[in-house]
Amino acid sequence: MDIKSLEVFKAVAIEQSITKAAEKLNYVQSNVTARIQRLEQELGVPLLYRYHKKISLTPAGRELLPYVNKLLFDFEEAIEAVKLSSTPRGSLHIGAMESTATTRLPIIFSQYHKEFPKVELSLYMAPTVDQVNAILNYKIDGAFVDGPILHPEIIEYPVLDESLVLITSYSTETFHIESILHEPLLSSFAHCTYLGIWQKWLADNDFAPMRVMEYGTLEGVLKCVENGLGVTVLPISMVESRMQDKLNCHPLPDTHRTVPTVFIMRRDSYMTSALSKFMEFAGITNL
Repeated sequence: MDIKSLEVFKAVAIEQSITKAAEKLNYVQSNVTARIQRLEQELGVPLLYRYHKKISLTPAGRELLPYVNKLLFDFEEAIEAVKLSSTPRGSLHIGAMESTATTRLPIIFSQYHKEFPKVELSLYMAPTVDQVNAILNYKIDGAFVDGPILHPEIIEYPVLDESLVLITSYSTETFHIESILHEPLLSSFAHCTYLGIWQKWLADNDFAPMRVMEYGTLEGVLKCVENGLGVTVLPISMVESRMQDKLNCHPLPDTHRTVPTVFIMRRDSYMTSALSKFMEFAGITNL
């Protein structure tokens, strides 16, 4: 049983004629007859009375007709729901690193929700490696991650460049790199791209890698740094509002300072109107 057969049955029931139904659907008459016969075989009951070139519905046919009408209506509604339309709706699952989720996305999410309240918007916050896996497994529609990703199944769009800084507790003394090498390097999650960049700079300059300590949340990490427990590496945008008398920020060397943030999605993903409009709100214009 398929949609076309149901459409044929409905047309025949309305026209009460195989010939007229075929003309209405632009089918050959034999095709209409064959579809009705196949439908009767699948259901195991006759749907039409045939006499003197006229037809009428059997009791089974009359009972089936309202269900066919509802199925065809629901099918057409489903098609319209997923079409690219001017009014986004449905669900939209966006992923982001904690740095982007806390500094860049709140205003974008707020404005988007006000403009398109019919979209069920949700956020998945995780490190880049987990975001990539979520994209590849169709769990989210798009994600903000540290780039470049360079995966054959992923397309990426540039968003912005983050400037990394080494963050230490507040001090008026002159900063020397040797003074913090014995301290723990704090992170809110494993596989942090920013800490990896810092550790690479240390290795490139013949310093031993620093010991990494995970501390649950970004807020917890910054509180620990404020209180002298350790240091961390983050984009300057995440700590600009906390600078006064609490933290010192030391820019990383030029060769290791800039990290691009990109928006990624699967190459085979369908670009819904909800996703397209979200990317516009995020300033991603090279679609």
